[in-house]
Amino acid sequence: MSKGFSFGRNWDRYIRESFSEERVEISRQHLLEFLGLAGLEGRSFLDIGCGSGLHSLAAFRAGASRVVSIDIDRFSVRATLTIREMAGSPPGWEVLEGSVLDPEFVSRLEPTGIVYSWGVLHHTGNLWSAVRNAAGRILPGGLFYIALYEKTSESAYWTDVKRRYNAASALRRRLMEMRYVYRTFLRTKSPAYLLHNFRYIRDYRALRGMAFWTDVRDWLGGWPYEPATPEEVTGFCEKTLGLRTVKVKGGEANVEYLFARE
Repeated sequence: MSKGFSFGRNWDRYIRESFSEERVEISRQHLLEFLGLAGLEGRSFLDIGCGSGLHSLAAFRAGASRVVSIDIDRFSVRATLTIREMAGSPPGWEVLEGSVLDPEFVSRLEPTGIVYSWGVLHHTGNLWSAVRNAAGRILPGGLFYIALYEKTSESAYWTDVKRRYNAASALRRRLMEMRYVYRTFLRTKSPAYLLHNFRYIRDYRALRGMAFWTDVRDWLGGWPYEPATPEEVTGFCEKTLGLRTVKVKGGEANVEYLFARE
């Protein structure tokens, strides 16, 4: 039996099999577009749950004056260190192993102009504490860019799927991955829709520079799983944390949020 899904091993595999400069540029463009900025010159960047390190590199390439990448998974830390070395080991880019739920560790992180966490905080096991701790690292006038799974009528179903995937053998996981892709993208009576989905899979790297099968494994294996509605997220960030909502953008599973600290 498997001992549970490792995000870090998945991202380490992504670096070995899918990483490219094209994907870095796609990630850089996506990052700047959502932030509404032409570049990150003069801004520091904290990447919470850095995973592969791709988006930290994108921030560095966008001109961030300082980049700090953190992850609780040692394989993600290793993957990010590999990406940092490929970028020439810049002294303004630091990679640390630690948890956003660890108050002592978080308190040692210097506040930054941009705090970024894409598809991570809902996997910590304590979503609201993770959001609170992450937001506590924003400088006055800074930005908070997070992406979280949206709570829907199917969330209970996916909770069950994720539990079974994490408990499954390696072979069973491969079968669950293929079944998910078939049911989600290929089981259709519409040739036009099927063609659309084939193109979606083929061009998947255009979505933040990621890889299709990497994200399939990430989605099925992502546990703990704590989705939230946009109303819950914006309400917490505005009323509890005192942030201002700048932008909310729905996606296929994650909703992207941009908040500002006045």
